[in-house]
Amino acid sequence: MSKINNKISNKTTWIVIALLFFLTVISNADKAVIGFASISIIQELELTPEQWGLVGSSFFFLYSLSAILVGILADKIGIKKVIAGMATVWAIIQFSTIFISNYGYLLVTRIILGAGEGPSYSLAMTAASKYLPKEKLGIGLTLVSVGGPLGVAISAPFLIHLISNYGWRTAFIATGIVGVIWIIPWLIIVKEEKVSKRDLSITNIDSIDAQISLETKFASVLFSKNFLLIAFCGFATYWSFTIGLNWLPNYLENIRNISSKQLSIFVSLPWIMITFSQIFFSSLSDYLYNKTQNFVKSRVYILGPVMVAGGASYFLGTLVSSNYLVISLLSLGLTFGCITLVLGPALLVDLVTKEHQGKIQGWFMAFTSLGGIVGPYFTGLLIQKSSSPITGFHSSFHVCAIILLVSGGLVWFGVRPKKIICKD
Repeated sequence: MSKINNKISNKTTWIVIALLFFLTVISNADKAVIGFASISIIQELELTPEQWGLVGSSFFFLYSLSAILVGILADKIGIKKVIAGMATVWAIIQFSTIFISNYGYLLVTRIILGAGEGPSYSLAMTAASKYLPKEKLGIGLTLVSVGGPLGVAISAPFLIHLISNYGWRTAFIATGIVGVIWIIPWLIIVKEEKVSKRDLSITNIDSIDAQISLETKFASVLFSKNFLLIAFCGFATYWSFTIGLNWLPNYLENIRNISSKQLSIFVSLPWIMITFSQIFFSSLSDYLYNKTQNFVKSRVYILGPVMVAGGASYFLGTLVSSNYLVISLLSLGLTFGCITLVLGPALLVDLVTKEHQGKIQGWFMAFTSLGGIVGPYFTGLLIQKSSSPITGFHSSFHVCAIILLVSGGLVWFGVRPKKIICKD
């Protein structure tokens, strides 16, 4: 019997992957613009570091709940409709942000945007996995995922130019317009494939790794050691990721005294590095999977060590004085810390049946986003309470390093598939 993936033409597959790539570009540009505009917004609204930290964290207040509920909704009504509705919410909020005049309004817009963005990554990964053959899963998911760092890198020079020359509100207008434009081809081109339960069962059985058991009982995987350790890695990734979005531009400009012209280059650097690293590590993971057919050797043994390397890079970045070394090491920390964004979903595809993919990816992002809630606020609190801003920043980098080291080590030595298939 031909596999479900063969029902979908190769051309359609890569068109969908391209659209999902641009979806993540837009999603992360929407997230990053607040960091690029941080100095202007802080000055205009007269915000303290703690308040700005809460602005960063508020984005994730409803992120987790939204990721879970919308993941369930996507499994029921179809992922195409849900993604279109989600992108519409982003555009509306970006346009409404231009009317901000006080701290409270800013918080409300960030909370609503976070609710709209919450399911974005997990839905993009779920949609992509429906179209990709298993042997191309790592690189296929990466091509979608790299839209995230590239979204920041590509948008940084343009948005910083708009902010510097025309005011910070113009950057939000620009991201809103791009979002509206994306929705049109998504609705026209993408056709959602209907898959029967019988096909799901057969497909999953055909693709089971000799080393792996796919969980078919949702509760058992949700509370399993494997899922919790992978989710903790996601938590660490988002802690690091949101520090990069909300605080890194501020650190480079105010602490390292990087000029606006240099800032647009240096802010882009880590996101470009993330792009290349995700392509490299996911390609390596796919190569090892095809060669060994071993989930642990090909996925786990890459995720764990890379996360540990990210933690070490953050720590070393606080010990050097050269701006170039600081930027290089912090960029490596952010780069390696983001590896869970591609290998985390790939691990879950191997562990969970397709009928539960929307839900489990939603729960994964729900746990992951907790790092986005705590990280930015805790960073702002450390900066405000420390004897000097540089001390506060370095302390926050140390905390991030420890979280990456611990989570990476636990996944490295703790994630192992069960030998027996669990069924309802």
